[in-house]
Amino acid sequence: MFTALFYLKVIIAPVIVLSVSYLQRRFGDRFGGWLIGLPITTGPFLFIIGLQEGVAFAGKTAHGVLLGQMALIVFCWAYAYAALRNSWLIAISIGTIACLATGLFVTSFKFSIWVTAPALILLWLVAMRLWPKSVTFTQKISPPRWEIPVRILVTLTLLITLSALAPHVGAKVAGALSTYPVIASVLGAFNQRRFGAAATVSTLRGLMQTLPITMGIIFFLSLVLR
Repeated sequence: MFTALFYLKVIIAPVIVLSVSYLQRRFGDRFGGWLIGLPITTGPFLFIIGLQEGVAFAGKTAHGVLLGQMALIVFCWAYAYAALRNSWLIAISIGTIACLATGLFVTSFKFSIWVTAPALILLWLVAMRLWPKSVTFTQKISPPRWEIPVRILVTLTLLITLSALAPHVGAKVAGALSTYPVIASVLGAFNQRRFGAAATVSTLRGLMQTLPITMGIIFFLSLVLR
């Protein structure tokens, strides 16, 4: 029997995806990347985890999300470089492998939040410093009709799956897994196929530029939800 919490998950995913897709289509690809960099997926995920498993568990999950931001940064950097030299399939594969390897590494050790936060900031600074140069992409994107339902389905699947797995894999791992850039992957792959590597690099750079806001929010939540 479906619960109120399940229906909340079903409502959140379409609202997130439809909002981002509309604003990206209206204001351009870079703006879409900025939105993706905000906690539009991890925020609702932590909210649902708090309702489902309790505040203390949500706090530990937030720490896992903070660790997962390291894997997200590595994903963006590796994907951007790979996109300039490879097809979308190879590029996203390289980014995903780099992301999973980083996530496995950071969740294998017990890093305190006071170690995680400065390490995350340092990694972000290095990634931005070494960000690949490409032609600026300013074209506004109009996705095909089938793309938005795919985005909704993928985001909904992620939200429901992770919230179901959280009690079994643990708060830290669940939090780290929630940072896998599903929407960025979908946007990046589709945009690269239609508009070339510059569109993907632009989206990922926009994501990286707003990531410090997410880092600050998640850091605060990991402190207060304990």
